[in-house]
Amino acid sequence: MKEHLLVTAVGEDRPGIVSHLAEVITRHGANMEDSRMTVLGGEFAAIALVTVSPDKLPELLKDLESLSKEKIQVNTKKTKAPDVSRFKGYATFQISVEGADHEGIVHKISSYLKNHQINIQSMETELVPAPETGTPLFCMNAIVSVPPSIDFKKLNQELGAIGAEEAVEVDIATYIEAGQEVGV
Repeated sequence: MKEHLLVTAVGEDRPGIVSHLAEVITRHGANMEDSRMTVLGGEFAAIALVTVSPDKLPELLKDLESLSKEKIQVNTKKTKAPDVSRFKGYATFQISVEGADHEGIVHKISSYLKNHQINIQSMETELVPAPETGTPLFCMNAIVSVPPSIDFKKLNQELGAIGAEEAVEVDIATYIEAGQEVGV
């Protein structure tokens, strides 16, 4: 049985952070199963699900902590294997939001999702310059698991109404992964 470890690493953006992190993980026979990595501001940030044999966990933790010498701040938390049956019967949708940037867009959308027991599986937001004017354009993409009690039409209408209130365009589509439809 493998231990599951959630690893976060943050350091000033520069070449080599991923290599250092992966080297430490691999050195202990551990596997980086799932990860997200990006530059935010001037910092590089990574979050990863790592599996490792229980007998190798103490040394892995010690070596991950030693990355602080290279100015990479690492935090770890034991977790469990993902429960694939947790959202059985749920539909999976992709929500895209785009419009003029202003405060509160993420809060308004995420509050709606929370109030309807819709689980956010992943979410990314970014500001990009608008094509012609260069003004900041807010973009959000989220993958969500929707309970069977909520139909697509209702979800689409209600999120569309929030989009109208926030002056952003909200699009919802069935999420397809690796060529197979997930959900509906």
